[in-house]
Amino acid sequence: MFCRHYMVRATPTVLDTATLAEAMAIMIKHHRQQLLVVNASNEYVGEITTFMLARLLLPDNGDRAPTQEEAELETVVDVDDRIAPYLGRRVREFAGQDLPIMHPDTPLVTAIKLLAGGKLRLPVVDPKTNQFVGAISALSVLRRYQF
Repeated sequence: MFCRHYMVRATPTVLDTATLAEAMAIMIKHHRQQLLVVNASNEYVGEITTFMLARLLLPDNGDRAPTQEEAELETVVDVDDRIAPYLGRRVREFAGQDLPIMHPDTPLVTAIKLLAGGKLRLPVVDPKTNQFVGAISALSVLRRYQF
């Protein structure tokens, strides 16, 4: 079995020229913790995740936990103000590139090992054209077992 047998071709992506706000809207609309990023030529560029977005919500006080008083004084506006400066920036600035790239003929077991290790979704790219052709996730493999 190969990745092509289980990959999903119609998976939400975001262009690297989109703003972070646009990407967040796609993630919320499609209930995604991860979006794969492509360029205008439909080549895979990277990924953005809710984990990366959550880091933008953290206060700039290092790893120090807030005191009870600081937590009580914090407002919704304070949290909003931490992410607001990033919302108009381009997705390409935030796209992580640490995901292994699968090809349609990559053995399925190779992808499953990565997914079992905690990867959410893996990009599948045509090795000849470098075009993004789909994605594979644990759910796309497990959907065969719909009860």
